[in-house]
Amino acid sequence: MSVTAFQRADVAREFVDKRRSAIPFAQEQLSIMARVARHYVGHAERVVDLGCGDGLLARVILNKYPEASAVLVDHSTPMLALAEESMAAYSGRYRTLEFDLSDPLSQLIEGDVDIVVSGYAIHHLPDTLKQNLYREIYALLRPGGIFINVEHVASATQRQEDLFDDVLIDNLVNSSGRGRDEVAASYHNRPDKGDNILAPVGDQLTWLQDIGFENVDCHFKFLELAVFGGTKPEN
Repeated sequence: MSVTAFQRADVAREFVDKRRSAIPFAQEQLSIMARVARHYVGHAERVVDLGCGDGLLARVILNKYPEASAVLVDHSTPMLALAEESMAAYSGRYRTLEFDLSDPLSQLIEGDVDIVVSGYAIHHLPDTLKQNLYREIYALLRPGGIFINVEHVASATQRQEDLFDDVLIDNLVNSSGRGRDEVAASYHNRPDKGDNILAPVGDQLTWLQDIGFENVDCHFKFLELAVFGGTKPEN
């Protein structure tokens, strides 16, 4: 990951304030993430949010588990500054850490974590590093713990990728009030576009299974959006 456009303050702010709200079924994805976590993990004390942005996923999980605390990890200083703003109501229940997900996660966090979540972050890693990170997450989790990834995944064909782009552009038009041509040009030339290294969700489910995760499944899928993950065996 090392250097991405999200390390720029303007890109971080634009995503949090504008583009994220145009993601189709965004609230549904968060609700599914929380529901799946609650189904498999009844009690949680330690939560990790990888590529936390402004901490949205961490806040959803902390609301479901009032006894839990969270570690919010991101490689972007501006994103972590936004997280500190957004997490003010959770004072004493979180800490933020600047860290590149391409580096060994064991350097940062010790094991026995109940829940690991990630949102639109791991797709910035090359596939070999995605798999390395999934192995590290597996090692980090306590037996019975869960990993849930709310992620941007690869389309099966160019036509399907075009469809996803059209849907997102339409949503951006509706939320911004700007003309479609202007929005489309801005979207296709966005500074973070080159940071995407998308992998099919099917491939990623196979990687999780091969690592040893159980209950591996894709819980939500709409075009290039997916919520998927698995649990660490109890024994």
